Amino acid sequence: MSRISTNDLKDILKRATESARQEAKKNGVPSVYEENGKMIKEYPDGKKNSDHFYRRRKARS
Repeated sequence: MSRISTNDLKDILKRATESARQEAKKNGVPSVYEENGKMIKEYPDGKKNSDHFYRRRKARS
């Protein structure tokens, strides 16, 4: 079994994320992602909403 490099994995994940966003938009459903510590719901028309989500709590040390 061969190993995949970190950079290759990052590239694969980036392409998978973009593909999922495009599919969601094509099918008329919102996509949800994290941006600057907030969960964002982005609708196919480009509208973004973060009102219904809570900020992720920082891990306690």
